[in-house]
Amino acid sequence: MSFLRGSENYVWCTTSVLGKGATGAVFQGVNKNNGEPVAVKTFNQLSHMRPHDVQMREFEVLKKVKHENIVKLLAIEEEQEGRGKVIVMELCTGGSLFNILDDPENTYGLQEHEFLLVVEHLTAGMKHLRDNNLVHRDLKPGNIMKFINEDGTTTYKLTDFGAARELQEEEQFVSLYGTEEYLHPDMYERAVLRKPVGKSFGATVDLWSIGVTLYHVATGQLPFRPYGGRRNKETMFYITTKKASGVISGTQTTENGPIEWARELPSHCQLSVGLRKIVTPLLAGLLEVDPHRIWTFERFFSEVQTVTSTTPVHIFHVNKAASIKVFLKPEEKFEHLQTYICEQTSVVAESQILLYRDCLLLTEIDDNTLGEKYPETTAEVPLLLFNKNNNNVCMAPEPDIPKFPVFPNIVSVENDAAQAKTACSVGHALRRRVQALCAASELCGACVVRWGALLAARLAATAARAAATAAHAQRLHDAARALDLAAAAARALLGGGGAPAWAPGAALAAAEAEALRGAAAALRARHAAGALRADWDDALPHAPCPSALRLHLKAKTLVERLRESWQHLVRDRATRSLTYNDEQFHVLERITVAETGRRARALLQRAAPLARARADAIADWYKVAQTVYLQTQILDKDVSSTELKLLALAARLQDAEHRTRELVSEAQAQKSAQQEPPPEPQRASQQRCGARPAAAVNNAGVSASGAGLRALLAEHDNVSSAAAASAALVARLLHLTADVTP
Repeated sequence: MSFLRGSENYVWCTTSVLGKGATGAVFQGVNKNNGEPVAVKTFNQLSHMRPHDVQMREFEVLKKVKHENIVKLLAIEEEQEGRGKVIVMELCTGGSLFNILDDPENTYGLQEHEFLLVVEHLTAGMKHLRDNNLVHRDLKPGNIMKFINEDGTTTYKLTDFGAARELQEEEQFVSLYGTEEYLHPDMYERAVLRKPVGKSFGATVDLWSIGVTLYHVATGQLPFRPYGGRRNKETMFYITTKKASGVISGTQTTENGPIEWARELPSHCQLSVGLRKIVTPLLAGLLEVDPHRIWTFERFFSEVQTVTSTTPVHIFHVNKAASIKVFLKPEEKFEHLQTYICEQTSVVAESQILLYRDCLLLTEIDDNTLGEKYPETTAEVPLLLFNKNNNNVCMAPEPDIPKFPVFPNIVSVENDAAQAKTACSVGHALRRRVQALCAASELCGACVVRWGALLAARLAATAARAAATAAHAQRLHDAARALDLAAAAARALLGGGGAPAWAPGAALAAAEAEALRGAAAALRARHAAGALRADWDDALPHAPCPSALRLHLKAKTLVERLRESWQHLVRDRATRSLTYNDEQFHVLERITVAETGRRARALLQRAAPLARARADAIADWYKVAQTVYLQTQILDKDVSSTELKLLALAARLQDAEHRTRELVSEAQAQKSAQQEPPPEPQRASQQRCGARPAAAVNNAGVSASGAGLRALLAEHDNVSSAAAASAALVARLLHLTADVTP
């Protein structure tokens, strides 16, 4: 029966129950003045039997704390008809974290981004409590509320401070509060097992409760589970006190059976492998019972700060056609990224090729770029990981998906609702798997596009470098021939011996550079304009993308139908007894659940082969693409080697030019000396003897060398500019050589 109750400024209905506890209940109410929905906590007779200072403690705590991650106190008022005080708080429309975990979608734990949000907000709320020397003493998912902000974002808030009290850092308490599954073992021994142990407790008991809560949030189940649950209290105490350091869960699956210990999160957990690596040590520290190893709040806050400040890096591993995620700490660098990738993929650092959009990652960052400065990646636009030493593509085997339950022949509203909830949980697991297969298939196509763009750019750059190198080599060859001609003329004038010829060596270098230019142009012509995608395009008709067939959307629709049927059966359970017509509809919903589950599993069985066919198609393409990449890399190294040879040749030509200029200067000086007129008698004697003047002889030699000198002067600028260009090449070669090896 519904009753309307109220206080001076608020009113609520007794049927609008949000939650109930040992000492009271919380109702949804309304502000009489502005119609704002609120949460109203009332207290029962058991609460009023507590000492007055204990009753007032919750009021005092709520007045003391003001933080965005703690439920906001709006008012403390007297209920009408003298029923005592009520606490009016902001309404968290998202419900409690316990109810969220009870949803079939979260049977295997929250999704990663939501889990991190819970960790961050829970820690922030707890830090505010410790800053005010407060201990909560009843931390659990039921006392963490989800608040939906006006902009649609989520904030998690701590609530229910009925067990909270002020406690200094080194102070102890002896009173017992809390929910047994989340109690510290020492408190469990006294409160649940009723053993007369003379122990007191400190504020760190909250850390154990946080650890159990976070494990529950991450996996959808409690970490310590004796066979039979709560009724097997002695085994529960044994599990929590006898576990080894570092163990984060213990499960007993048969009566009086062995305990299955685990140091890692279960495989069904929705957290990525990368996040599990940093969350598992956090849980191990919180769930520590050894008093010498137990964490402090400062250690807890520091570790959570490390977890929440990491930069997630999404990566698609092409060789496995699977997505992974690594988390970089703010101070970590590229070598750490390579190490984390190797841990998850076994691809060593030297073999990793990482693409960011259409270019190599190392063109966007360098080896010393800090993790907090890395470019943003998403699941849809991740880094692409290729293995330069392995072009095989092989998807991992399909993980085991839980089977849909089978309804018994006998109709039972209680059992049928539970079976439908299980079916809904399995449906969500199937949907997530189909979505993962569709996403992997789409990213296979993205690999072809982005790798093709990279190769096209590298082929164009290599071809341009080869063409520039060939032109440079030809200029050096022309300069070498002119230099040989000038040197020969100068030495002939001076009557010296033969000099080393530069033209043959330069001709060989020019021929080598021209061969590289032709090879680069041919390679680019063969694989430009989408030619590299030919194998991929040919395979597409035989390997359609499951995403293009909208299989992920069909899976979503089937899960929504499962949820509708489950909620229908839950309503039937609430009515307890069904009329004949209602029972017929109930049976039809059971049939709907069974048929929808069959279709969902068939959808997965269709998506998986399509995704594998897509992976096989990219494997054929990858073999060709990797070959082209290696050819381009080798060609790029050859061009770099030739550029270095030309640089050395240009330097030697420049030295030879200086020596030739000295010879020319010496020849010109000698010519000038020989052109001075001889004494008059000597000239007459020469004329009588019919001898030719020495100047005439020298003029003939100079005229013979004139072509060489003019050629040398004409080519001087070319030689100098080529040498200068070669010197400038050093810096560029260092950069380009680094580019050759990604």
